[in-house]
Amino acid sequence: MASEVKTNKISPATSSTVTLGDASDTFVIPASATLDVNGTIDITGATATGFPSAGFSKVTPVTATDSTFDLQTGTTKVILEVQAAGGTAGTNSSGYEAGLGASGAYAMKTLTGMTGATDKLDITIGAVAPNQAPGSAANGTTTSVAQAGTASFTTVTTNGGSGGQNAGTTHHSDGGDGGTVPTTGDLNIAGMAGNGGGKYAVNGRSSLFGIGGANKTQPTGADHTGGAASGYGAGGGMGKGTTAAGGSGSAGLVIVWEYK
Repeated sequence: MASEVKTNKISPATSSTVTLGDASDTFVIPASATLDVNGTIDITGATATGFPSAGFSKVTPVTATDSTFDLQTGTTKVILEVQAAGGTAGTNSSGYEAGLGASGAYAMKTLTGMTGATDKLDITIGAVAPNQAPGSAANGTTTSVAQAGTASFTTVTTNGGSGGQNAGTTHHSDGGDGGTVPTTGDLNIAGMAGNGGGKYAVNGRSSLFGIGGANKTQPTGADHTGGAASGYGAGGGMGKGTTAAGGSGSAGLVIVWEYK
Protein backbone atom coordinates (compact mmCIF):
# COMPACT_ATOMS: atom_id res chain seq x y z
CA MET A 1 0.00 0.00 0.00
CA ALA A 2 1.37 3.40 -0.96
CA SER A 3 2.19 5.82 1.83
CA GLU A 4 3.59 9.32 2.09
CA VAL A 5 5.98 10.93 4.56
CA LYS A 6 5.95 14.69 4.84
CA THR A 7 8.82 16.34 6.68
CA ASN A 8 11.05 19.39 6.33
CA LYS A 9 14.35 17.68 7.13
CA ILE A 10 15.95 14.24 7.33
CA SER A 11 19.01 13.93 9.60
CA PRO A 12 21.04 10.92 10.79
CA ALA A 13 20.31 9.68 14.31
CA THR A 14 23.96 8.61 14.72
CA SER A 15 27.20 9.36 12.84
CA SER A 16 26.78 11.58 9.75
CA THR A 17 25.29 9.23 7.14
CA VAL A 18 21.70 8.65 6.08
CA THR A 19 20.90 5.60 3.92
CA LEU A 20 17.94 5.75 1.58
CA GLY A 21 16.34 2.36 1.03
CA ASP A 22 17.99 -0.94 0.18
CA ALA A 23 19.83 -2.42 -2.81
CA SER A 24 17.77 -2.40 -6.03
CA ASP A 25 15.38 0.27 -4.71
CA THR A 26 14.57 3.14 -7.05
CA PHE A 27 13.91 6.72 -5.96
CA VAL A 28 12.01 8.85 -8.46
CA ILE A 29 12.02 12.62 -8.79
CA PRO A 30 8.80 13.53 -10.62
CA ALA A 31 8.75 15.59 -13.79
CA SER A 32 9.09 19.34 -13.16
CA ALA A 33 10.44 18.71 -9.64
CA THR A 34 13.90 20.07 -8.77
CA LEU A 35 16.77 18.40 -6.93
CA ASP A 36 18.90 21.28 -5.65
CA VAL A 37 22.40 20.13 -4.65
CA ASN A 38 24.66 22.75 -3.09
CA GLY A 39 27.35 20.33 -1.92
CA THR A 40 29.19 17.47 -3.64
CA ILE A 41 27.74 14.49 -5.52
CA ASP A 42 30.03 11.48 -5.10
CA ILE A 43 29.26 8.73 -7.63
CA THR A 44 32.44 6.74 -7.02
CA GLY A 45 31.59 3.08 -7.56
CA ALA A 46 28.23 3.90 -9.16
CA THR A 47 27.03 3.55 -12.74
CA ALA A 48 26.27 7.03 -14.06
CA THR A 49 23.65 7.15 -16.81
CA GLY A 50 21.90 10.00 -18.53
CA PHE A 51 24.58 12.59 -17.74
CA PRO A 52 26.02 14.66 -20.61
CA SER A 53 28.92 12.74 -22.15
CA ALA A 54 30.71 15.75 -23.66
CA GLY A 55 32.59 18.41 -21.79
CA PHE A 56 35.87 20.27 -22.08
CA SER A 57 38.71 18.39 -20.43
CA LYS A 58 42.15 19.65 -21.50
CA VAL A 59 44.00 21.80 -24.05
CA THR A 60 47.60 21.09 -25.05
CA PRO A 61 49.80 23.29 -27.28
CA VAL A 62 52.28 21.01 -29.09
CA THR A 63 55.46 22.70 -30.33
CA ALA A 64 57.69 19.67 -30.95
CA THR A 65 57.12 16.60 -33.13
CA ASP A 66 55.52 13.76 -31.15
CA SER A 67 54.81 10.45 -32.92
CA THR A 68 52.78 9.05 -30.00
CA PHE A 69 50.86 11.91 -28.42
CA ASP A 70 48.65 10.38 -25.70
CA LEU A 71 45.05 11.43 -25.26
CA GLN A 72 43.55 11.45 -21.78
CA THR A 73 41.60 8.40 -20.69
CA GLY A 74 37.92 9.11 -21.32
CA THR A 75 38.46 11.51 -24.23
CA THR A 76 35.73 11.02 -26.85
CA LYS A 77 36.13 14.12 -29.02
CA VAL A 78 39.18 16.09 -30.15
CA ILE A 79 39.44 19.46 -31.89
CA LEU A 80 42.74 19.99 -33.71
CA GLU A 81 44.26 23.32 -34.72
CA VAL A 82 47.12 22.79 -37.17
CA GLN A 83 49.43 25.67 -38.15
CA ALA A 84 52.29 25.27 -40.66
CA ALA A 85 55.63 27.10 -40.46
CA GLY A 86 56.41 30.43 -42.13
CA GLY A 87 59.14 31.14 -44.71
CA THR A 88 62.20 33.35 -44.52
CA ALA A 89 62.57 36.64 -46.33
CA GLY A 90 64.82 36.86 -49.32
CA THR A 91 67.98 38.95 -49.19
CA ASN A 92 69.04 41.99 -51.14
CA SER A 93 72.61 40.88 -51.83
CA SER A 94 72.60 42.58 -55.21
CA GLY A 95 71.72 45.91 -53.69
CA TYR A 96 68.04 45.62 -54.68
CA GLU A 97 65.08 44.77 -52.46
CA ALA A 98 64.14 41.13 -51.84
CA GLY A 99 60.68 39.71 -51.11
CA LEU A 100 59.36 39.02 -47.61
CA GLY A 101 58.48 35.67 -46.05
CA ALA A 102 54.97 34.23 -46.26
CA SER A 103 52.92 32.67 -43.47
CA GLY A 104 51.94 29.01 -43.24
CA ALA A 105 48.45 27.61 -43.78
CA TYR A 106 46.01 26.73 -40.97
CA ALA A 107 43.34 24.04 -40.52
CA MET A 108 40.86 23.10 -37.80
CA LYS A 109 39.41 19.59 -37.57
CA THR A 110 36.94 17.91 -35.19
CA LEU A 111 37.46 14.18 -34.50
CA THR A 112 34.62 12.24 -32.87
CA GLY A 113 34.33 8.66 -31.67
CA MET A 114 37.75 8.78 -30.03
CA THR A 115 38.78 6.39 -27.26
CA GLY A 116 41.29 8.09 -25.02
CA ALA A 117 42.58 4.84 -23.54
CA THR A 118 43.86 3.57 -26.90
CA ASP A 119 43.94 6.45 -29.39
CA LYS A 120 47.13 8.39 -30.01
CA LEU A 121 48.11 11.15 -32.43
CA ASP A 122 51.18 11.30 -34.67
CA ILE A 123 52.09 15.00 -34.71
CA THR A 124 54.69 16.53 -37.03
CA ILE A 125 55.59 20.17 -36.38
CA GLY A 126 56.85 22.34 -39.23
CA ALA A 127 60.38 23.44 -38.36
CA VAL A 128 61.74 26.97 -38.11
CA ALA A 129 62.84 28.23 -41.52
CA PRO A 130 66.32 29.52 -40.55
CA ASN A 131 67.68 32.74 -41.96
CA GLN A 132 69.88 32.13 -44.95
CA ALA A 133 73.12 33.48 -46.33
CA PRO A 134 72.64 36.47 -48.63
CA GLY A 135 71.29 35.36 -51.96
CA SER A 136 69.09 32.52 -50.68
CA ALA A 137 65.85 31.90 -48.80
CA ALA A 138 64.08 28.97 -47.12
CA ASN A 139 60.49 27.71 -47.21
CA GLY A 140 58.46 26.89 -44.12
CA THR A 141 57.67 23.20 -43.75
CA THR A 142 54.53 21.13 -43.26
CA THR A 143 52.67 20.56 -40.00
CA SER A 144 50.41 17.50 -39.79
CA VAL A 145 48.42 15.27 -37.43
CA ALA A 146 47.95 11.60 -38.34
CA GLN A 147 46.41 8.52 -36.78
CA ALA A 148 48.65 6.67 -34.32
CA GLY A 149 46.10 4.52 -32.47
CA THR A 150 42.83 2.73 -33.11
CA ALA A 151 40.84 5.70 -34.42
CA SER A 152 40.56 6.13 -38.18
CA PHE A 153 40.75 9.63 -39.67
CA THR A 154 42.32 11.40 -42.61
CA THR A 155 45.64 13.04 -41.82
CA VAL A 156 45.24 16.79 -41.30
CA THR A 157 48.02 18.56 -43.22
CA THR A 158 48.96 22.22 -43.64
CA ASN A 159 51.70 23.53 -45.96
CA GLY A 160 54.37 26.04 -45.00
CA GLY A 161 54.78 29.54 -46.38
CA SER A 162 57.45 30.09 -49.04
CA GLY A 163 60.56 32.19 -48.67
CA GLY A 164 60.65 35.56 -50.39
CA GLN A 165 62.41 35.87 -53.72
CA ASN A 166 65.98 37.06 -53.53
CA ALA A 167 66.87 40.38 -55.06
CA GLY A 168 67.85 40.23 -58.69
CA THR A 169 68.68 43.05 -61.03
CA THR A 170 65.44 44.98 -60.45
CA HIS A 171 63.74 46.50 -57.45
CA HIS A 172 60.84 44.96 -55.56
CA SER A 173 61.33 41.20 -55.87
CA ASP A 174 58.21 39.15 -55.09
CA GLY A 175 57.34 37.90 -51.63
CA GLY A 176 56.90 34.20 -50.91
CA ASP A 177 53.66 32.35 -51.63
CA GLY A 178 51.45 31.66 -48.63
CA GLY A 179 50.87 28.06 -47.60
CA THR A 180 48.24 26.63 -49.95
CA VAL A 181 44.64 26.12 -48.81
CA PRO A 182 44.45 22.81 -46.88
CA THR A 183 41.89 20.20 -47.91
CA THR A 184 41.72 17.99 -44.82
CA GLY A 185 40.25 20.28 -42.17
CA ASP A 186 36.70 21.37 -41.37
CA LEU A 187 38.04 24.92 -41.55
CA ASN A 188 40.87 25.53 -44.04
CA ILE A 189 42.77 28.83 -44.37
CA ALA A 190 45.65 29.57 -46.73
CA GLY A 191 48.74 31.40 -45.52
CA MET A 192 49.28 35.01 -46.60
CA ALA A 193 51.78 35.79 -49.35
CA GLY A 194 54.74 37.93 -48.39
CA ASN A 195 54.91 41.47 -49.70
CA GLY A 196 57.30 42.37 -52.47
CA GLY A 197 60.55 43.98 -51.40
CA GLY A 198 60.95 47.70 -51.13
CA LYS A 199 62.67 50.29 -49.03
CA TYR A 200 59.48 50.82 -47.05
CA ALA A 201 57.99 47.33 -47.29
CA VAL A 202 55.97 46.09 -44.33
CA ASN A 203 57.03 43.20 -42.13
CA GLY A 204 56.93 39.51 -43.04
CA ARG A 205 53.44 38.04 -43.04
CA SER A 206 51.78 37.24 -39.72
CA SER A 207 49.70 34.12 -38.97
CA LEU A 208 46.91 33.41 -36.49
CA PHE A 209 49.58 32.61 -33.89
CA GLY A 210 52.62 34.71 -34.83
CA ILE A 211 53.90 38.11 -35.94
CA GLY A 212 55.98 38.57 -39.09
CA GLY A 213 59.62 39.62 -38.74
CA ALA A 214 60.58 43.27 -39.09
CA ASN A 215 61.80 44.73 -42.38
CA LYS A 216 65.38 45.99 -41.89
CA THR A 217 65.84 47.84 -45.18
CA GLN A 218 66.82 51.24 -43.85
CA PRO A 219 67.86 53.76 -46.49
CA THR A 220 71.23 54.36 -44.79
CA GLY A 221 73.50 52.70 -42.23
CA ALA A 222 75.09 49.32 -41.71
CA ASP A 223 73.72 46.06 -43.07
CA HIS A 224 71.14 44.32 -40.87
CA THR A 225 69.83 40.77 -40.79
CA GLY A 226 66.06 40.73 -41.32
CA GLY A 227 63.86 40.45 -38.27
CA ALA A 228 62.90 36.92 -37.19
CA ALA A 229 59.20 36.05 -37.04
CA SER A 230 57.80 35.53 -33.55
CA GLY A 231 55.21 33.07 -32.30
CA TYR A 232 54.21 30.35 -34.77
CA GLY A 233 53.69 30.15 -38.53
CA ALA A 234 54.77 33.67 -39.51
CA GLY A 235 57.19 34.89 -42.21
CA GLY A 236 60.58 36.55 -41.80
CA GLY A 237 61.47 40.18 -42.49
CA MET A 238 63.86 41.39 -45.18
CA GLY A 239 67.49 42.12 -44.40
CA LYS A 240 69.42 45.14 -45.59
CA GLY A 241 72.60 45.20 -47.60
CA THR A 242 74.86 42.77 -49.41
CA THR A 243 76.08 40.85 -46.34
CA ALA A 244 72.93 40.34 -44.26
CA ALA A 245 70.50 37.43 -44.43
CA GLY A 246 66.72 37.55 -44.55
CA GLY A 247 64.91 36.97 -41.26
CA SER A 248 63.81 33.47 -40.26
CA GLY A 249 60.22 32.24 -40.33
CA SER A 250 58.68 30.79 -37.17
CA ALA A 251 57.86 27.12 -36.59
CA GLY A 252 54.48 25.42 -36.82
CA LEU A 253 52.08 24.60 -33.99
CA VAL A 254 49.36 22.09 -33.13
CA ILE A 255 46.75 22.72 -30.43
CA VAL A 256 44.84 19.66 -29.16
CA TRP A 257 41.49 20.32 -27.46
CA GLU A 258 40.11 17.25 -25.63
CA TYR A 259 36.51 16.65 -24.58
CA LYS A 260 34.97 13.82 -22.58
